[in-house]
Amino acid sequence: MHRLVPEKLVTIISTDVLEERLVAIARNRGASGYTILRARGAGSSGEQSGMLDADANIKFHVILPTDRLAGVLDDLERLMSKRYPLTVFVSDVAVLGSDKFDKPMG
Repeated sequence: MHRLVPEKLVTIISTDVLEERLVAIARNRGASGYTILRARGAGSSGEQSGMLDADANIKFHVILPTDRLAGVLDDLERLMSKRYPLTVFVSDVAVLGSDKFDKPMG
């Protein structure tokens, strides 16, 4: 039987201008790592084709132990209160090799 451990997956969709800030939040809040993908789609702010630098979105993923989630969400809410365009959702996930998610990035 595989040993799966519950963690939280935070997914953020935003403009690529916020990439450095999102990385800083993940680092400062003790995340073990993150994944960034280019994103395109349509929503309340219109279509984001990703074809132009001014029209580029990212999808930022970070897996965290539950006890580190609140700080990340606090930081993201601060950005949102400053009118930065963010879509944030949190999912329950189960991971193999959870010890890798316990160690903050070096």
